[in-house]
Amino acid sequence: MGCRLLCSVALCLLGAVPMDTGIAQTPKHLVTGPGRRVTLNCEQHLGHDEVYWYQQSGQKPPKLMFAYRYKELIENETASGRFSPECPDSSRLYLHVDALEPNDSALYLCASSRDTAPHSQPLPVHKHPGSSRGALGQPKLAQHLL
Repeated sequence: MGCRLLCSVALCLLGAVPMDTGIAQTPKHLVTGPGRRVTLNCEQHLGHDEVYWYQQSGQKPPKLMFAYRYKELIENETASGRFSPECPDSSRLYLHVDALEPNDSALYLCASSRDTAPHSQPLPVHKHPGSSRGALGQPKLAQHLL
């Protein structure tokens, strides 16, 4: 008999926060096989008009995938057509993933916002001129991911 390779895809949602935060993701954890189709759900009850999906793989910072404002897709940072978001209203956001691949194993984060623009790149934050300086007397920059 030949050997079979056991392969699974693990998708996790940040769901350890109690419901009183106003945002909930389901399922909290999902382990399934490659080639399958899954749907991740996000619901927010904060009255925010913007909702986002982020993907975090390994030790990397979260990467913006999709952003919606008033049910309209305003950002699509995902090259793969296998990921398709759905936003029937400002309180619900779904992420459908077709034909799962092992590389899809990641933490998927849902967020909402009333007045903050999404950022797919870390933003530079300038320190006060009196703070520590670089070798050439230039202010050092700190990185901040929104």
